[in-house]
Amino acid sequence: GPSLPLALGSTESPIKLELQALSVKAAGQGTQPQLDVSAVLPSVATKFSDVEGLTLALHSDAFDVKSRTGPVSGTVTANKIGLDNPTIAPLLAGKITAKVAGDLATDGIVIDSGSVTGDALNTGFNGRISLADGAIDLNLKTDAVSAALPAAARGVLAERTELSAALKRDANGNVTANAIRLVSGALTADGQASLADNNLTVDIKGALADISLLSGDANGAITFALNAQGASTAPDLSLTVNSDRLSVAEREITGLSLTATGKADAANPAANVQLTGNVAGQPLQGSAVLATSDGKRAIDGLLLSLGKNRISGDLALDEAFVPEGTVALDLPDIGPLAALALEKAEGDVRGTIVFSKAGNAPEVTVKASTASITRDDVSAKTVTIDASIANYLAAPVISGKIRADSVTSGGTVIRGIDVDLTRDGDWTGFSGGATVKDIPAKAAGRVRVTNGTTTVELASGQATMRGIKAAIARTSTITIANGTTSLDRLALNLGGGTATVSGKVGEALNLNATLARVPMSLANSFSPGLDAAGSISGTVKVTGAPANPAVAFKVDAAGVQTSQTRGAGFGGMGVSSSGTFSGNRLSFEASMSDAAGLGLKGGGTMTTSGTPTLDLDFSGKVPFAFLTRTLAAQGLSLNGTADVNLKVRGPATAPVISGTVRTSGARLIDARSGLAINDITADVAIGDGVARINRLTGNLSTHGSLSASGTVGINPAQGFPADLSVKLVDGRYTDGRVVTANLGGDLTIKGPLARAPVISGTINLAKTVITVPEKLPGSLAALNVRHKNAPAAVRAQDKALRPATASGGGGGGGLNLDVTINAPSQIFIQGRGVDAELGGSLRLTGPASSPQAVGTFDLQRGRLSILAKRLTFTEGTVGFSGSLVPYLNLTATSTTSTTTVTIVVSGEATNPNFNFSSVPALPEDEVLAQLIFGRSMSNLSPLQIAQLAEAAAQLAGIGGSTSLLQNLRSAIGVDDLDVITDEEGGTAVSAGKYLNDRTYVTIQKGDKPGSGKAAIDLDVGRGVKLRGEATDAGEAKGGVFYEREY
Repeated sequence: GPSLPLALGSTESPIKLELQALSVKAAGQGTQPQLDVSAVLPSVATKFSDVEGLTLALHSDAFDVKSRTGPVSGTVTANKIGLDNPTIAPLLAGKITAKVAGDLATDGIVIDSGSVTGDALNTGFNGRISLADGAIDLNLKTDAVSAALPAAARGVLAERTELSAALKRDANGNVTANAIRLVSGALTADGQASLADNNLTVDIKGALADISLLSGDANGAITFALNAQGASTAPDLSLTVNSDRLSVAEREITGLSLTATGKADAANPAANVQLTGNVAGQPLQGSAVLATSDGKRAIDGLLLSLGKNRISGDLALDEAFVPEGTVALDLPDIGPLAALALEKAEGDVRGTIVFSKAGNAPEVTVKASTASITRDDVSAKTVTIDASIANYLAAPVISGKIRADSVTSGGTVIRGIDVDLTRDGDWTGFSGGATVKDIPAKAAGRVRVTNGTTTVELASGQATMRGIKAAIARTSTITIANGTTSLDRLALNLGGGTATVSGKVGEALNLNATLARVPMSLANSFSPGLDAAGSISGTVKVTGAPANPAVAFKVDAAGVQTSQTRGAGFGGMGVSSSGTFSGNRLSFEASMSDAAGLGLKGGGTMTTSGTPTLDLDFSGKVPFAFLTRTLAAQGLSLNGTADVNLKVRGPATAPVISGTVRTSGARLIDARSGLAINDITADVAIGDGVARINRLTGNLSTHGSLSASGTVGINPAQGFPADLSVKLVDGRYTDGRVVTANLGGDLTIKGPLARAPVISGTINLAKTVITVPEKLPGSLAALNVRHKNAPAAVRAQDKALRPATASGGGGGGGLNLDVTINAPSQIFIQGRGVDAELGGSLRLTGPASSPQAVGTFDLQRGRLSILAKRLTFTEGTVGFSGSLVPYLNLTATSTTSTTTVTIVVSGEATNPNFNFSSVPALPEDEVLAQLIFGRSMSNLSPLQIAQLAEAAAQLAGIGGSTSLLQNLRSAIGVDDLDVITDEEGGTAVSAGKYLNDRTYVTIQKGDKPGSGKAAIDLDVGRGVKLRGEATDAGEAKGGVFYEREY
């Protein structure tokens, strides 16, 4: 129910509480009933504390109501206790529970047992409290978490600290603490203290057994003692610290003794400090005396001497202990002094520190220099400081100069530090620069410290890193107060774009950043090879705790490119994205587009703690250009666009990808073989780590169609393993030189597509023509083109067209073949007078870029034509023994009246050899003369010899349109011109011409009377021809003929 507000206490010490429930129960008979009291107070507020969620429960088995005595036990619980005291508050963090059991008497309370427990505290106590005179006698033992104790003490404490003592207060208010003991790891202390009749007595002794808790470079132990005697307002104090042996930074300190005595009198303070010992074999002497005379305080004879090192000076102190005077520093080797302070350092320092006053404002002037100084991973060389700090206690203003050749911290080197400081009223103006990690930087502005607030005005500033210039775009203000830094439109010019930041940074973040055309090329300096281009604009808002910030963003990038996207064939892309990041979770929406047709949209979430987890969806159009680099290594290119719909789920190290990919009208080109597949249509489903091809069809550029089905793994690390079945129907292949084939078959593609998949199966050849070139080409060689001073676009294209090859002897990438080719017939060899048909089979193996062909085709029928002479092949084979260029071995035989001639056509089809032999044996030119004209070379006319040379050139592949008869045919405008020799040695000239497509007229005239004649051939069709002939002797004849080419 509702709470009842109550106000108690006085005006100076008010108590406000809310009472939600109060219950008092008494049970039993007589004057000593069983008593239970409980209360619930949602809040209790005093001047110094706020308590929330307070519950109270008291119980007595037999409480004497009349005398208000009897056994009592109780529990008090507070959900939260808020204190203004920063020292005690951490000990009472979280829920606090107090329990007590004892007896209530008329003159006092006896506590048999009591405890106070919480997240950081566990305390037990017992004793007696007098209600008559206020006397207290308690035994206390506390176990506390050291992290809840003051930060200054934590360095020498273990995880927990134990404190015990016997506390007493008598009726006169005198307090004593006996048997005080503190234990926490290596730190122990024992003693006692009392305050009686305004006299203070303290005697504490202790030891720190391991000083490495204070410094990792130190080893050893120290003992200490504190003694105080006298009036509480001005006791005499004595502190001693001793150590027989310490080792610090490889220096040994022996016989160390620090003694400080004095009087803690606020009006007339006095102290005498003496320090002696030996550090690394050098004597240590230190002294300082604080004395008060005629109300004036002074530190006289300040001296610290160690070897050649010396710190000395005299200071006068005003009533606020603000000094005036000079301290001189002459430290040629600070290493021993640093060891005395349990630090490791090397170097030298020389200079003076002058304390003075300008009116009532204190001022300090520092003039110091060092040739070299090093501490841990921080070092400085050739440093000079000449600066004055006015009003350094309230609102410091600095003027002077700071110079340094170099300052190194870890891997960061700052060179050429040159800073000028000027006094401008209550402002300190600054200007100067340095080179930070090879980054030249300059800045100018002013700073002011007033009432705990530091204000920095940046008027200008710039830094140049790896050729990128960043500069303050306009005057900006930074304010630091109460641990919070405020930025007022801090604007940076970044390579032509700007980034503007406003907001606050402290216990909570509230920052707003605006990006305007910031070039992405800035990233190239941090990621070699990225070669990024484009610009980014947008807004970013950061809120929440620094340890767990929340980020909201909306950015647009234009013309985005990297070396990777260029290599993949993408042009400048436009990218837009918005989202949030909070609690290790990124949520975003994004879209990407480019001029090539990319249009991808999507988004989702990604967790960043531990192993990142993805929940993303993307859909849109993706041009196949992004596969350019991967496919180019196989000599392939793919043109077209895919409609993509993808879902990505699960850990980023092993994401689960599902969805669909569809395309139509795509084109795949194999540059090495000259083959292309047009009009590719595909429907692919992705899931369970594979892409399943539901439909894939295409048409070969040379003729025929292709279809495929199967699966392709989508894990790039596995090289996209494939298990595909491919069907080829009515296809056509040509190498552009020698072979033209019609084919079909069934193939499989297995293995990683990105490396070396294997194509296997059977191809059945239909009509296949192997053409023997009529004329050998001139010598051609591949041109070795080298680009000099080429534009960036040309270099990028050349790089894409020359994909890196795999190193080593592992076989490299590309398609591998294991295909059997069957052709029982219709393998035709044509050219240079050869016309033959063969049949057989062969096997293709090895990489597709240079396949190995093994097999044989046997002769079925054929002939060889030389001039007008036809010879029939009697036997022959076409063999493949590695190369795709077939090896011919054909034999033709002809018999003349006196000779049997054998012609052997052998060698590669691109350049076969024609060998002539005869029985009886004759020279090759004589064999050719017998074969063509049936007579010896000595009996040939000049025109017949010319014809014989033309035939030889034709067989050798060096003829063509340059022969004598061909030139005569062209000159007189006939289709055929020939010189004929009969068996008796007579010679005749024959000329023929087509009158139309079906009519051919021949005129022939010999060297003998009656040898002239004329003939006409009429092609009726389907191989049927009509022929008529008349001679100059008056003879005439006709006939019907049937011809068929096979």
